[in-house]
Amino acid sequence: MIVEPDRDALRAALDRETRRLVDRVRAGTDLDAPAPGLDWTAGQLVAHLCVVYRAFALAVRGDDYGEFITANLGTGHTLPEVVASTNARALAVVSFPGPREAADGLRDCADELLAALDTGPDLRAARPTPWYGTDVTRTVGTLVALSVSESVVHGYDLAGALRTRPWLDERSAATAAPIVMSEMLPLLVDPSGSRGFTGSYEVRIRHAPRFVLQLDAGRASTVPADGREVDCVLSLSGCDALLVGFHRRKLWHAIASGGALAYGRRPWLGLRFHSLFRLP
Repeated sequence: MIVEPDRDALRAALDRETRRLVDRVRAGTDLDAPAPGLDWTAGQLVAHLCVVYRAFALAVRGDDYGEFITANLGTGHTLPEVVASTNARALAVVSFPGPREAADGLRDCADELLAALDTGPDLRAARPTPWYGTDVTRTVGTLVALSVSESVVHGYDLAGALRTRPWLDERSAATAAPIVMSEMLPLLVDPSGSRGFTGSYEVRIRHAPRFVLQLDAGRASTVPADGREVDCVLSLSGCDALLVGFHRRKLWHAIASGGALAYGRRPWLGLRFHSLFRLP
């Protein structure tokens, strides 16, 4: 791993975000309310998070995934296609009769993941992640960081669906974003958007470790930020990194609000960054 995960910070972030999610769901009144900008309802957001927490808990423990997970794995030629197909299958079989039951289910699944992390697994250990594609593996640290990023982003979505004030915790986002970006972006290069592109970015999530992302001939790799010369430096708040990355916020909005800044010898490449990747 290029960015070293902080076990205590990740656990605190996951605990903090899941508590907020459970409280908001329990106080909600309409699980059928649509999430702005998505094809999911509030109830489907909760169902998705439950599936994520349960699958990641199994992965963190190193357990077999069992019939529920394996029977609902999706298909596709790219990681986004496999993820979308898996989500559709999982949401077809997970539902809740009301907010109280949804909150209880979310709490149970989140607690399972937290308990798995508390067993002290090696955060650098690789685990099979078939929901990202055949033979794809990710480290335990990456999976925990992904669970935090899912909680932050879908917490934002859920607030929109339930018409409550959005909550965005910079501590949680900054803890997860550099791990998620450094470990997942190389899997998500868009062949069309990156065609003919060669360049390097130093990604600086504020108050978090830095890393360098190199792209060449439709492939990307991450390396440590060790003072090497790069084409563009991207400075991002943790929340803007996740919201822009998951297409919840326009890049120009992040720039205008001070949440994103690009500089270096080719600063204009900052505007192209989001088009180089295809996210689920």
